[in-house]
Amino acid sequence: MTTPAIEIEGLSIRLGDRVLLERADLEVARGELVLLVGLSGSGKSITLKLLNGLLERDRGPFAIAGHVRICGEELPGGARRHAGIVFQDFGLFDEWSSRENLLFGRDHGRARGADRERIADELLREFKLEAAPHPTALSGGMKQRLALARVLAQDPEIIFYDEPTSGLDPAMSAQVAERIRRTNDEHGKTSFVVTHDLESLAGIADRIVLLDPVERRFRELDRAEVEGVMRGLKPIEDGDTRTRRRPLAARALAFLEGSGRALEAGLITLASLLPRWPRARWGFRYLLYYLRLTSLGSALLYVGICGFILGLIVTWFTFSFLPFKEFTEPLLIDNVIGAIGFSLYRIMSPGMVAMLVAARSGAAIAADVGNRVYSRQTEALRSFGVRPERYLLTNVLWAQLLGMPLLCAVNFLAARLASLIVFAAIKPEYSTWFWSNEFSRFLAADGRLWEGSGWLAAKCLLSAFGVGSISVFLGLRPKESGRDVAGAVTRSIIWGTLFVLLVQTIAALMEFEPI
Repeated sequence: MTTPAIEIEGLSIRLGDRVLLERADLEVARGELVLLVGLSGSGKSITLKLLNGLLERDRGPFAIAGHVRICGEELPGGARRHAGIVFQDFGLFDEWSSRENLLFGRDHGRARGADRERIADELLREFKLEAAPHPTALSGGMKQRLALARVLAQDPEIIFYDEPTSGLDPAMSAQVAERIRRTNDEHGKTSFVVTHDLESLAGIADRIVLLDPVERRFRELDRAEVEGVMRGLKPIEDGDTRTRRRPLAARALAFLEGSGRALEAGLITLASLLPRWPRARWGFRYLLYYLRLTSLGSALLYVGICGFILGLIVTWFTFSFLPFKEFTEPLLIDNVIGAIGFSLYRIMSPGMVAMLVAARSGAAIAADVGNRVYSRQTEALRSFGVRPERYLLTNVLWAQLLGMPLLCAVNFLAARLASLIVFAAIKPEYSTWFWSNEFSRFLAADGRLWEGSGWLAAKCLLSAFGVGSISVFLGLRPKESGRDVAGAVTRSIIWGTLFVLLVQTIAALMEFEPI
């Protein structure tokens, strides 16, 4: 007897006070194309997430009971090994080209990279796509084809579709429906389509299943009765989801739970320093991507310009406003130059870079990760069996840790150059050799690494680590709109800046003994 593609036994799903499913059963045979229909809010999308392994039983506001097997395996392992999903919002990876999206699917599918180049090229031809363009340059129809091609590159046994004709005109909807049917038959897949568009998709289905909001079960419909049944359904009223004021004990428990989650997040962040990439090829590509985003290119110019301005201001104002200048300057000029070098290297330059990283890199990371959540890219990663933290958090942290020393070096060297230029302009009677020798007089340590370099590295690396962690976790929170993404960017700048100020202050108090 052949194992069914999908087996649901006694499934119950509760969301707050609402019961979406209660002891529901459903079976989908291999090779079938099944439509799941129902009113908005009946639980179709939640059911789809559960079937595809994207809804975790022990997370969020859901209470789930029962058994779900995909190709004979319980969730979530069965879904990750045997299923793929075409998202309503596509979930394509914007940073990779069309061909690279297909290669990603192949590298994270059942075949794990076998014939990756050939399969990608064949799918590009089959779906009439070009290799080079990135998803942002594609039309809606092309994105839909690319999303389906990427799933086929993954080579799952079951393909789930989430509202595949949403937002399309009737002609395009008919093309999508025909493509789903042809893909199911020609590629030998099982297809499970969640939709409200019966007009376009009813004709391609082997079976139509209603998620009945009254019985809270799956009910198979005859093709002739579908429209009548759907018209007879009453709109679903939301359950009572109001937030009630909780008693003191409940609030204390919630605080402890929140503290536990914060501790868990901290431990996850530390553990994420160990690269556990599902595929090393893509791990290194994401690392390079985040290095470019946070620490290379314009970032170097940014911190360089800021460092030059810092060196110029510090040197100019120090010599311009030296007390009793005509008496003290001839006696103290060597010490003044040394003090400038010391303050730039030990305090001003690392503090400035940490603040700039909190603002620029923190915003860039939060925007990047937040957009991935909003555009369903993180769910796409999960559908490939990849925890987003493996490619995102790990590589953001390492990009920050590797990039921070480079940014600090560029900032300090630019400040040093500006200091030399200003000194040469206002004190032409002194040689540049004199300035260079005196600049490091309070830093040199018997010819070894400049004194204080250990403290410098510690506070800069800790700042970089904190900014990366804060930005990623704020970015990974649920996003329902562009406003949520903008909010994550703002909060990452605020909390990142406060964090680096705290680090720099504590380091200064520990590093320098009070007078």
